[in-house]
Amino acid sequence: RYISPARAREIVQVLPPHVLKVGVFRDEDSTHLDRLRSWCGFDLVQLHGKESPAYCRTLGKGLIKVFGVREGVGEIPYGDYSDVVDYFLFDSVRKGTTGGTGVSFPWERLPALATLGRPVIIAGGLNETNIQTCHNMLAPFAFDLNSGVEISPGNKEIGKVERILRLLSHE
Repeated sequence: RYISPARAREIVQVLPPHVLKVGVFRDEDSTHLDRLRSWCGFDLVQLHGKESPAYCRTLGKGLIKVFGVREGVGEIPYGDYSDVVDYFLFDSVRKGTTGGTGVSFPWERLPALATLGRPVIIAGGLNETNIQTCHNMLAPFAFDLNSGVEISPGNKEIGKVERILRLLSHE
């Protein structure tokens, strides 16, 4: 799921202005990340690693911080980030993986989203059979779809994406 910065820049340059361009990173050096964000033209940066609130503060605006949700494991430390990121993204994690599990997490583990003070994005095993339930239960700002709409890693099935969009647009 990695593409080179040069390829990312090519893609960003042909996208319409109204489309938000998001670069996804994990534990990247902040100076290097800032240069990549600028050079590629990303509007937002999605952080999937162990980036601290202090690290996030150095990057300024346009940040999505990802938090892994595990069944029955402690609290989610989102509160420390509420004044330094623009969006929270909650995704499922499994022991030995760093995301992309294709498995949903127990949505009831999340606090009331309105109390978080930031728009919330939900990821993790979302597909045609469960996204409506997640939407009805949480009403998040957005969804991050991946394996649930793929034929193979990185290869999206447009029909699945279209069906999900139709499901959600009937609200």
